[in-house]
Amino acid sequence: MGKDLKSRLSKEELIRLYKAEGQSLADIAKVYGVSRTAVMKHCNILGIERRGRGEARVLAQKKAKVGNQRYCAINEAFFSSWSPEMAYVLGLMMTDGCISKTKNGSYRISLCINDGDLLRNVVKTMGSDHTVTESKYQKGMNVFIFGREKIAQDLLRLGMKPRKSLDLEFPNIPKEYLRDFIRGVFDGDGCVYFLKTKYPRLNTSFVSGSKAFIYGLEKALRALGMPAAKINTYHHKNTYYTLRYAYKNSLKLFKIMYEEMKGDMFLLRKFNKFKIIIDSNSCNDPP
Repeated sequence: MGKDLKSRLSKEELIRLYKAEGQSLADIAKVYGVSRTAVMKHCNILGIERRGRGEARVLAQKKAKVGNQRYCAINEAFFSSWSPEMAYVLGLMMTDGCISKTKNGSYRISLCINDGDLLRNVVKTMGSDHTVTESKYQKGMNVFIFGREKIAQDLLRLGMKPRKSLDLEFPNIPKEYLRDFIRGVFDGDGCVYFLKTKYPRLNTSFVSGSKAFIYGLEKALRALGMPAAKINTYHHKNTYYTLRYAYKNSLKLFKIMYEEMKGDMFLLRKFNKFKIIIDSNSCNDPP
């Protein structure tokens, strides 16, 4: 019965069913009384590009064909164009995110941070109705997990690498979004703290396992008006790199990250810690 499929199923009709309506090869095969393989070969002959596994899985979820897994909406074009929100989330992704391939060839993307409110804000900003869950592996950590081929390809294009990469490069960020990106990086792998000396002072730092990334970050901060800073190397199980700023330069960093901030994409806990320390009498210049 598959022999006359060419005469019964035109290219235009196959495109309508497969591309426009999102029917699966199996669905189409059932209608025409042939095997899925016959429809797949017909697609190949007609030059119709078939869906990737990730896209096919999303369509199956939409039609409730994947067990009890519900379909979750998300803006698949979120990382396709620059915005303050996109740059910030990209900074978080490059520090606390992970992208990997599953056994079936689809992409799995996750973002794991301890602040549930911030993570839910990220989910909302990305136009998603995914549920933020508690990590099974790290107590007190919250996880946002999703899989979309287009988002994965955009993230890879922007510089992310599968899993946690020690050779992550600092991405090429348009200057108008650099402050937002750095704020995302700081909320992921930055720290604001008191340095315990005779005169306790506000200090800030960034840490990274990638030498290329931390040196790129230091260069980007210089482009925004920060002074040149030394990067220190530490060896503890794994090698990591730190970029530190003392009191006055930490104040400059605060202004860079927050003074011209648009929207509410920031970790409130770190922002408040900055403000408390800055406003504290203990942060006055030493006599």
